[in-house]
Amino acid sequence: MNTPQKINTTMSTEKCADMLEKTIWANEFTWNQLEILSLYFEPFSIKKGVTLFEEGDLGGTMSIITQGKIEIIKNGKQLTVLQKSRSFGEMSLIDNGRRSATAKAIEDSEFISMDKNNFDRLSKEHSALALILILKITQLLSQRLRQTSSQLTELLD
Repeated sequence: MNTPQKINTTMSTEKCADMLEKTIWANEFTWNQLEILSLYFEPFSIKKGVTLFEEGDLGGTMSIITQGKIEIIKNGKQLTVLQKSRSFGEMSLIDNGRRSATAKAIEDSEFISMDKNNFDRLSKEHSALALILILKITQLLSQRLRQTSSQLTELLD
């Protein structure tokens, strides 16, 4: 399996914050907060057709797509296609559990990622900001659970 390539490791905080600002995630944060958050995210790029991770792989990283499309696959079936501003891996960041699905780039893509270590650092160094991020993740997971419950109910009827 190929791995995503880190984008310019000397990228400025402002550039990374700018990548984050161009997503819907920015709606929850001020520019100053985005700059702080960007200290804990790392930017990556991946070529079309490359698998980011497989179902069952060790997790611990959440990512936000800033360009391109990522396909999410479970048991060989496409669950969804994620585009700019969408995130994946939130559960893995929270519980450090194994990946529940496979993620594969279906276009050349860019994304920013926060791993468990950086999230723990953010929590210690900027606890209020970490709380806002966790609330955003919780809202997102709640919306997804409601959608899944609705779909399951339709299938059972």
